[in-house]
Parts: sequence; structure tokens; C-alpha cells
Amino acid sequence: MKLEEIAHEAAKLPEEERASLASRLLHGLETPVYAVPDEEVFRRMREADEDPSVMISFDELVSGLRLRGR
Repeated sequence: MKLEEIAHEAAKLPEEERASLASRLLHGLETPVYAVPDEEVFRRMREADEDPSVMISFDELVSGLRLRGR
């Protein structure tokens, strides 16, 4: 079965079952090899609140991720 077929069939499930399926799929993924401590996340959030110019757009994020994946 192809991914599109699976997605189409999954969309027919009730919301609770779709949520359960999504959770099972996410928990089946490998744990990332990196970790960002909460303190770092909070620091960056404060930085963004104080100076919004440090933020990047979604398109910039996706572009950067694509470059990293090469």
C-alpha cells in the first residue's frame, strides 16, 4: 500500500483513532541525536521577544534544513 492510500484510509478514522495512530507513528521514530535544554529554548524565546529581527521566516527555515540535508 502506498503512503497516499494509507493517508486516505487513515482520514476516514474517527478523530480519537487518528490521534492514536499519529501517536503510535511518532513514538516509532528514532530519538533525535541532539538535545536542546529547556533553558536554551527559554533564552532564545526571550531573545526573540526583545529583538524580533533575530527571527527567520518559515521559508528560510525550510531552505536551511534542505541545505543541511544534502
